[in-house]
Amino acid sequence: MQALVYPRSSHWEELSGCCLNCQQSFFIIKSHILDFYHKIKGYTPESLSLLSPEELYLLYQDLDYVSHLEVSDHLAHQILEDPDVLQALPTIRSYYSAFFGHHEIHLAEELLRDEKPWSVLRDFPLCPRYRALIENQIRATSLSPDETLAFVGCGPLPITLILLSRLYGFRSIGLDTNPQAVSVATKCIGRLGLEREVSIVEGDESALRDLEWDSVLVAALAEPKPRIFRTLLSILKDKGPLPVCYRTYSGMRAVLRHPVQPEDIKGFRKVREIIPAGQVNNTLVVLEPEEDG
Repeated sequence: MQALVYPRSSHWEELSGCCLNCQQSFFIIKSHILDFYHKIKGYTPESLSLLSPEELYLLYQDLDYVSHLEVSDHLAHQILEDPDVLQALPTIRSYYSAFFGHHEIHLAEELLRDEKPWSVLRDFPLCPRYRALIENQIRATSLSPDETLAFVGCGPLPITLILLSRLYGFRSIGLDTNPQAVSVATKCIGRLGLEREVSIVEGDESALRDLEWDSVLVAALAEPKPRIFRTLLSILKDKGPLPVCYRTYSGMRAVLRHPVQPEDIKGFRKVREIIPAGQVNNTLVVLEPEEDG
């Protein structure tokens, strides 16, 4: 089976040599965000699902490029709070969620068909980002191989859990409310021979009451955040103090999705925050219940 070939998008010549912290950067970046918005606003989830993996990835690259520009927090705030950009953000963020949903399904199907499924993951261009996220996870929570990580919102291809097992020997539980995602994820885990290390469960975060786990990770795309953290807070009152982490977006990466807000994690306090470097999308935040929570 021939591996997927992911094309490259054109670079942004306008930003060559720019300090990315000036008025010129503001107008250039804003222009590209709005150009991307006009490019994708006509797509529906259904029409996106009809695109090939190569077409999906090429479309995504322009958004990926702007989200990883190393601008100051002040400039990122100015851009993302601009009235024109604010109006475009719901459509852009909806596209981003749909892109990952469709792209994971395409990748899972390729993995299930290929005679060398591990090669499919190895050749996946975003795989190094997952490895970096996993290293952040281990460093932030001191997770050890004899402990079990629960992942809320694992999706149809739980790359995080797969790599945790493959590279570090960890056990894990993936939860998802979508029956199709659960079915595909279970097949992928079986195809990779990881049934003993990774379990997939259909259900939301409330299922964690009846499962054995040592720390929990909430996916960046898992929703609704207020309910998830409210339920976790209730569970921890019975289970005791266990590490809770979530993935969110900061700086220009917030163009991809609305960041987790303080009101979403009411009852918790932040213990640690790891800001991503390079091409990694997600900021990792570690929580613990407030003493009066």
